[in-house]
Amino acid sequence: GIESVRERTPMTPFPAPNRLHVWWARRPLVAARAAVLASLLPADADRKQFLHALGIHGDPVEAQKKMAETKRKGERVADPYGYKRAFSYIPISDDFVWIQNEIKRLGLDTPICIDPTAGGGSIPFESLRLGFSTFANDLNPVASLLEKLTFEIPIKIGISVYPILDDIVKEWRKRIEEKLLNFFPQPLAPDQIDTTYLFARTIRCPHCGGLIPLSPNWRLAPNGTGVKVIPHDVEDINERVCSFEIVSKAKEQSEGTVSGGRVTCPFPSCKRIIDGDTVRKIAQEDKVDEQLYAIVYKKRIKTITKSGKPGKDKWERGYRAPRPEDDVFDDIKAKLAEKLPEWEARDMVPTESIFPGLNTNQILNYGVDRWTKMFSPRQLYCHCTSVEIFRELLEEEQAKPEFGETQKAAFAYLALAMDKLLDYNSRLVTWHANREVMDHTFRQHVFPFKWSYAEMAPLIVGLGYDWAFEQTSKCLAELISLLRPDIDAKSIKTATSDITQGSLLNAQSLFTPPQVTITNKSADNLDHLENASVDAVVMDPPYYDNVMYAELSDFFYVWLKTKKTKLLPILPNSRERKNPKIWHMQIIVQEWRLFLQNVIVY
Repeated sequence: GIESVRERTPMTPFPAPNRLHVWWARRPLVAARAAVLASLLPADADRKQFLHALGIHGDPVEAQKKMAETKRKGERVADPYGYKRAFSYIPISDDFVWIQNEIKRLGLDTPICIDPTAGGGSIPFESLRLGFSTFANDLNPVASLLEKLTFEIPIKIGISVYPILDDIVKEWRKRIEEKLLNFFPQPLAPDQIDTTYLFARTIRCPHCGGLIPLSPNWRLAPNGTGVKVIPHDVEDINERVCSFEIVSKAKEQSEGTVSGGRVTCPFPSCKRIIDGDTVRKIAQEDKVDEQLYAIVYKKRIKTITKSGKPGKDKWERGYRAPRPEDDVFDDIKAKLAEKLPEWEARDMVPTESIFPGLNTNQILNYGVDRWTKMFSPRQLYCHCTSVEIFRELLEEEQAKPEFGETQKAAFAYLALAMDKLLDYNSRLVTWHANREVMDHTFRQHVFPFKWSYAEMAPLIVGLGYDWAFEQTSKCLAELISLLRPDIDAKSIKTATSDITQGSLLNAQSLFTPPQVTITNKSADNLDHLENASVDAVVMDPPYYDNVMYAELSDFFYVWLKTKKTKLLPILPNSRERKNPKIWHMQIIVQEWRLFLQNVIVY
């Protein structure tokens, strides 16, 4: 338990599988390794050696006691554990030999392990790191794709995908900037860069006709910085709008305009309450719009060294109210209307309806009945443009004679990087005032309707697209390091397309890449397996409706399908989508069958 918690300590980076892509139930790697290894070792295997093979090279219980003691004394201990987090350890050399010898005592040579409901893939990931032949299966195609890119590609293709991905990303980044630059004005650049745009959804008051910006509060930062709403209480309905002012004290901030689904009109001559049913009806009639109310920026602060020379620039966060030059939204809407027919004809935009479900009913109640409505016009234009460029690059690369599995894998990682921008640029992303950062779409395992939302400026150097690609590239390098101890980890990021994988191998490693097979089908119909061919079934079954994977993963599924998914064979090519309700029933039936089988067996 201690080591599992330590694996995801907030002050340290999460393991690479967790950071590669969103999945809603990530199991600790050290616990997964323990489950797999304990399932295949003799009952009398040495416990101390077992813990060492897990990566626990000290006494975490004593380390916890030491930390508690120093905390009581008001002191601080740098590293009470004395060893790296267990998941980072690869059991090679002595541990690997010990595991092999212990397994042979049971009459096994090359064990075969299967996880029939693999999800994010922690169990098969650790099975492979132990050197076991591994089968992974999941009913959900997004899960199967993540498994493929989390362990199958890194362990099979390894480092050769890295430089190809880097080249494709650079070209993709160059092309998208050319198409989007005009839609993200930077009026005060280069010394002040706008990073985040904060929007409030709006409705017209049914009583006075005023345009009401909807937000439960107007806080921007924990120090009291926030927004004062200034209603322009005039006769002309078209001019009956609100403007905004940034204030520095909490008492100067305006009261929220929405609470418990009810809206309070901010115009002094009205001040009426609009009940929740009326608000939902307005939303269902597609009469909800949005208004920019604040912009987060970073301002350059020049420094001087003690010797009087210019020092390293610092960047300070600040907030400003919208200016006329920030309003590019009519241009965006016109451009989107112009491009949408072409994108729809070429299957580049997810026009599918959102199915009713446990997680989707709330947004459906507010008229968000298609996946495109999850995004503002500017967000949707950016996401569709990114798909368009993806497809252009893919077609160009497919025309080259050297196009093969490695190139396909590189485009698949590019697709995952684009998913990061989906996660951080939707109408479900809010501004976290206490931390002064954006949240992301899946902060919770639901689709809640948001009254206000934050939008990322994606073209800023080092942020936005650059951040998403850097994160994906870094995860890929770490995955290769975790799965391929025979490859020199320090050389991965410096590799170029003309370096062979063999030149980066550590000659003394005992590691041999094991076999891995990933399937996408029901767990009670694994007809690709021969009878009595599996030595260990290690699984963490789905939890009925606790986490509705089918509903949640549709957010990414509908976009992954737009990326010419012949290169992603795990994903169906047809636009026809299985009803998630059927998926949920299949999972319940699957668990019930397994339960009955166990009852009958025992």
